[in-house]
Amino acid sequence: MRLTPKLLATGRILILGLLATSLYGCDAVGPELSDLERARARWESRGLSDYTYAIRRLCFCSYVGPVRVTVENGAVVSLTPVGGEEPPFELTAELFPGVEGLFDILQEAVGRDAHSITVTYDPETGVPLEFFIDYDEFIADEELGMEVTESVTPLEAA
Repeated sequence: MRLTPKLLATGRILILGLLATSLYGCDAVGPELSDLERARARWESRGLSDYTYAIRRLCFCSYVGPVRVTVENGAVVSLTPVGGEEPPFELTAELFPGVEGLFDILQEAVGRDAHSITVTYDPETGVPLEFFIDYDEFIADEELGMEVTESVTPLEAA
């Protein structure tokens, strides 16, 4: 096959088209990850390792909370139901994490290429105030969401 100027030009157009398509695909994930990274950086810049806040799960679960989470030295040390309803199982930090755990859940969903991720971050602190993840659009009831119901309060001020 002989490479003519016309064939070379067609090849260049095809390559540029493929490159543009692949870059467009990256943009669909890029801003989401960048928002997550910026929010996590805002949270980490606060240097807050001792705090309390409350969250509730947004899912098809037997118990959604809300639960008050107490974190000391960056680790969840206490989980207390808010509003008097007792859970039918032992509460764990895996189900009701500290703020760092919320970021980890979101990062994991991005890494798994979840079908959709909707997040609202606190503009000052970066805390994910509410998020909803649909991991697979073709599977029902595998979605997960979280909602902050009481703002983060440093333990010294609690």
